[in-house]
Amino acid sequence: MPTRRAVVVGNIYYDLLIDALQEAGVQCHVNDINEGWERRSRSSGGFSAPPLGVCWHHTASSASVNSDLDYMIHGSPDRPIGNMLLDRDGFVWPIAAGCANTQGKGGPTEFSRGTVPLDQGNTTMWGIEAQNNGVGQAWPVDQIDAYFRCNEALAQLFGNNITDCISHQGYAPSRKIDPATAAAVEGPWQPASINSSGTWSYSDIRAEAWNRAGSVPTPPTPTPQEDEMATVILAVEGRNAQFIGQGPLLADGNVHNLFVTWFGPGPDGNPFLTDHRAAPDTRIQPITMETLKRDIVFLGNPEEMNDSTGPWRAEDFYRVIRS
Repeated sequence: MPTRRAVVVGNIYYDLLIDALQEAGVQCHVNDINEGWERRSRSSGGFSAPPLGVCWHHTASSASVNSDLDYMIHGSPDRPIGNMLLDRDGFVWPIAAGCANTQGKGGPTEFSRGTVPLDQGNTTMWGIEAQNNGVGQAWPVDQIDAYFRCNEALAQLFGNNITDCISHQGYAPSRKIDPATAAAVEGPWQPASINSSGTWSYSDIRAEAWNRAGSVPTPPTPTPQEDEMATVILAVEGRNAQFIGQGPLLADGNVHNLFVTWFGPGPDGNPFLTDHRAAPDTRIQPITMETLKRDIVFLGNPEEMNDSTGPWRAEDFYRVIRS
């Protein structure tokens, strides 16, 4: 059995990013420059809660992918810059699974699950840096399409509405212009320009995100009760295995947006499960399709699992937890 690993509140790293994006049809790449992205973050570490929204940026650079990556990860004094790089061909290069330095000062900004406080965008939003010089370089259709696919996949990953997104200019209007320019966007979607710099209208970004999703977005869960968290045990049918996680206890009595870690053998006859079933802060979460479709983020390595039902393969794990 692997060593037990506790869930650390305030230390959330989205190391399942590639899986989420590739399920949405976005190709992702890792090389010797961005490797290690799974535990990379700014000095504050991982997220303390799922990001409230996605902030859209451009790099203000005409450099190559490797040059941009090297600066954003290793060269900048404010590294890491952004959580991911979206290149001109529509491919994603992960940078940091934890909080990154890219939004900076701005806000407050309201989203469906809460408000980004003043100057707290780096720790409460996810930043996409898209390759473009911002002064007239073309925005290819493949890059635009990938931008929207990423936005939708991230909304699902974080438990947000698909319209929980904003331009960098919308977050910091007095000092930023990205993404720009609107006139350089290729393809059928043509965002309005809101200023002389050609900044895309973030109202148009949200409207197009809505249109591409094909339905009116609705909040994924009720509003959490203030300051109330629950410990959750997930028992996987057909496996002598269990997971333990933490998440906000909602008004409907359920716990969503779980961050779970491998705990060990169970559930049948396991004293831990029995002892905690009656605990007031513990919920036994049933494994139903509704549960499985929620955003459950695993902290750990599924390939380390080996219980009395045999070794786990990665595809076994994702079929159970992320179907």
